[in-house]
Amino acid sequence: MPFGRLTVPACVGALLLTGACANVPGVPAAGPAGGSAPEASPVPEGRGGDVADDVNGDGFPDLLFLSSYTEDGGGDGLEWDLRLVVVYGSQNGPEPTTRAVFGPGTVGAAASVGGGNRLRPGTADLDGDGYADVPVLTGSPPGSLGASVSAGRPGIVWGGPAGPDLREEPGPVSVPGGPSGVPGSPAAAPTPGDFDGDGHADLALAEDSATGADTAGLVVLYGPFDREGTPERTARRPVAPWIGGLVAAPAGPGGGPAPLLVRHGSDGEQPANTLLVTGPGDPGGWDALELLPGSLSAFGDFDGDGQTDVAVGDDGTRNDEPGHGTEPAEVDGRMNVYPGPFGPQAPEPLPVPLAPTPTERSFSYHQRTVAACDLDGDGADTLAVGLAGHGVDLLDEDGGGFSAAGDAPLVRSGPEDGPQGADSPAARTAEAFACADHDADGADELVLAYDPSVDRSAPVRWWVTDGDADEGAFDSGDFGG
Repeated sequence: MPFGRLTVPACVGALLLTGACANVPGVPAAGPAGGSAPEASPVPEGRGGDVADDVNGDGFPDLLFLSSYTEDGGGDGLEWDLRLVVVYGSQNGPEPTTRAVFGPGTVGAAASVGGGNRLRPGTADLDGDGYADVPVLTGSPPGSLGASVSAGRPGIVWGGPAGPDLREEPGPVSVPGGPSGVPGSPAAAPTPGDFDGDGHADLALAEDSATGADTAGLVVLYGPFDREGTPERTARRPVAPWIGGLVAAPAGPGGGPAPLLVRHGSDGEQPANTLLVTGPGDPGGWDALELLPGSLSAFGDFDGDGQTDVAVGDDGTRNDEPGHGTEPAEVDGRMNVYPGPFGPQAPEPLPVPLAPTPTERSFSYHQRTVAACDLDGDGADTLAVGLAGHGVDLLDEDGGGFSAAGDAPLVRSGPEDGPQGADSPAARTAEAFACADHDADGADELVLAYDPSVDRSAPVRWWVTDGDADEGAFDSGDFGG
């Protein structure tokens, strides 16, 4: 069934959404969780442009995600048989009949950009041809949850007039050797951003030490890149302690260097965060601002002043060793929003209390997700924070604090007859996944995802909303065949 924009009256009984349009907790969607996907259609060819996340250059941002779900029942997150999936944007939003699905194992990981969701790939036009590209790690990382993905190799899925070519493997990225003469092992996928502010997309790459030292190397590969994956130049900066992930700010309306958040490694607790204030100078001279811990992160302009802000916060995971299942008061159940512009010292954060996690928490898996959305096109972003079993709170800055828009969270739930069953409402709650202006109407859409797998690594049901009503929905459970 093709995707179409849904009005509120048409939402009841349409597509998968019987009962799901109500903005109240506990309302399930109808239909099987892995419903039959619409037959794929040819991808519309674009002519190129400068729209973020537009891998076919037709002017509409595309929805990209990683999934390990298969028609056999879904991946469990242990084998890392990830598929890169592109659902192309259109004047009606993401269109599931025009999609691209890479084979399992082609991509081992992708960069986290903006909201920091590890299953939401970041993109950038790395060669300047007008088509967004996807930096990835290629190959299959070691098969255990929490394991390093250092077995992968940096690569690029190149965009083009009809999007990525599924017949081609991701192209390599050329990483020169470090001080030891050889490059270290990549600790995370390359993260795109314009770190020197020259208008060309760059890549930041975290490397484990090639010599075994207890430090990591931040490698900055400056664009534009050629089709062999060779950057214009390269620079390095040592970082301690080791790097658990990198999150870059998306390009803002005013341009300029993109701040880079270094998420340090952790053992299940909320990790420390360092914000690097990037610029045209050598990365070794970038100011490093120590922020409060948190696994959630989102870049956006939350106060509407034209400057990039950053929010970091508590995703609900905890170290499960005896005596270590707590976090400090300034971290526990909070987002902390740091207003830009950023200078040599970290600004005072604005605390944002979040809805409490369920009493029975899972220590191993996240409870919250976050995205930054300009839902009304006024230039100020909303902080969309999702909580398992609760829904998504839409929080707006109101001159010194944040307040919720509306009287209730935004809730979309998976079906009672799905893998989680009627007795697991928390596990059936859709997460805040990403925000983008997929229909190019000047305002973002908030994309929610429901995931029936054990470790929430394979979203298969999607809702596209305006922050209140649904504009469409689809299943991606059998996209991979």
